[in-house]
Amino acid sequence: MLVLVLVALGFAALGLYQAWHDSPTFDEPVYVAAGLSSLTRHDLRINPEHPPLAKALAALPALAVHPVIPHTQAWTRGDERLWSAEFLQAQLQAGTLQRVMFAARLVPLAEAIATAFVLYLLARRLFTPTAGVVAAVAWLGGPLVLGLGHLDGVDVPFTLAALVVSLTLVRVLEIDRLDRRARARLLWLGAACGVAAAVKDTGLLLAALAPAIVVISGWRSRRWGGLVDGLMVGLVAAAVIWATYAVIDPGSVLHLGLLPRPDLDGLRFLSHHDTQSGPGYLLGSFWMGGRWWYWPASLLIKVPLVTVALLVAGPFGLIWARSSVRRRTLAAVVLPAVAITGFTVPGPRDIGIRYLLPVLALWLVVASAAVLAPRRQLVRVALALVLVVALVSTAGSNPHSIAWTAPPWRPGYQVASDSNVDWGQDFYRLQTWSLGRHPAVAYFGPRGLSAAQVPGAHELTATRRDGLLGWVAVSATLLTTNDHAALSWLRAYCPLDTLGGSILLYRFDHPPDGTAGPDRPASLCPSGAHFSSRRPTPGPR
Repeated sequence: MLVLVLVALGFAALGLYQAWHDSPTFDEPVYVAAGLSSLTRHDLRINPEHPPLAKALAALPALAVHPVIPHTQAWTRGDERLWSAEFLQAQLQAGTLQRVMFAARLVPLAEAIATAFVLYLLARRLFTPTAGVVAAVAWLGGPLVLGLGHLDGVDVPFTLAALVVSLTLVRVLEIDRLDRRARARLLWLGAACGVAAAVKDTGLLLAALAPAIVVISGWRSRRWGGLVDGLMVGLVAAAVIWATYAVIDPGSVLHLGLLPRPDLDGLRFLSHHDTQSGPGYLLGSFWMGGRWWYWPASLLIKVPLVTVALLVAGPFGLIWARSSVRRRTLAAVVLPAVAITGFTVPGPRDIGIRYLLPVLALWLVVASAAVLAPRRQLVRVALALVLVVALVSTAGSNPHSIAWTAPPWRPGYQVASDSNVDWGQDFYRLQTWSLGRHPAVAYFGPRGLSAAQVPGAHELTATRRDGLLGWVAVSATLLTTNDHAALSWLRAYCPLDTLGGSILLYRFDHPPDGTAGPDRPASLCPSGAHFSSRRPTPGPR
């Protein structure tokens, strides 16, 4: 346990540093603006992507920084995109943007650390205390977790909520008879399911799955009593969801229905928004729509290879677990992971492994069963080596953990995009670098940030290519994904350097030609080069 505490303190230090130095990522201003609006005006109009709980909690520390909350026509109309941009611009003008974003990242960072301790409790309860340490340290020993854990989003809080559901479900499955203690555990399970559903829409999967598991597990011994137990869990979950909306926006619950109307509206919004095909990029290939192999390939790219080995080999340790432990692990850990995976993978928007962050955490619990294998001393030495390598990888990823990719998948901008490498986190670094260089800029980031806020810069898209000279700075996500066709010519030229691994820097001494380049951007220019040169386009394979 002391090891876990020390690792958590180191994780917190790195997370706080990056939370201060990384600029707002693509979704963060929307979440912060929506959270602050719900807290100060008790109104959820700036929150079409329900549920609201994680955003409201993250916004609490930001209130202490006294952010500027504009009251404009965009807020009156409920225009999330425009109002979040106006909110960001208001912070820029007031000089509070960095402080507001840092404050809004404190709760998510605490949630990322709390996830490690829930992992410890869950794996310890199922297996041994050593298994708990393995699962928790493997979680904190991941650059992916550090990169996402210091940002204001819903992926980390939902991961924490999903693990709490699993932990409370394990506690329910341990009870063979109905007594006062069993009823209390059923209430806690229902509350956990309600919180998960109030954090992210995917939480409704868990809120439906957990009662079903309770009914099935108790059917042989209690028959209809098990059905009553499942119904109790579902009713408590629904009550928690309604209570969340009643506290944040009392006016949103003035109707009858299974769920609050804003939650239902949010599900309709997401069902339309998240089912639209989008661009994807991985391992030098560009496509439109979804690819099933995107997810396992992203795991190999974004997770240390030693941790991947643990995820693959560790579950075989269940062979040496008691049959009752295997059943509880299957019901409370494996099934939720499969449900979330089955919901996520078929989607047409391949924009980051972060959607499977809860699955990664749940599978670390299963993988921690490796400690049950024979030759315990040898296994413990191997696991210690895995954790040390993972922790070294995490420390080495600082201060650019979002852009980190596992060797040999480097440089990251050639193999991944969007939140796997470039989510807009290096805008502050771009502003500093641009002084005196007058670059042409194409920046991928939140609405409200563009070349207009970069000293001496101008938009690359507004510059004629035949007059393009000097410095150019381009976000990796635009180069490989969002502006794939428009910037095809630039992928043929070698960048001189990068900012944080996410923004590529070019310099031209004569106008570049417009011949299309390959899907994969060129490698860095040779050491000592002063200008970008065109790289030979590889022939067909």
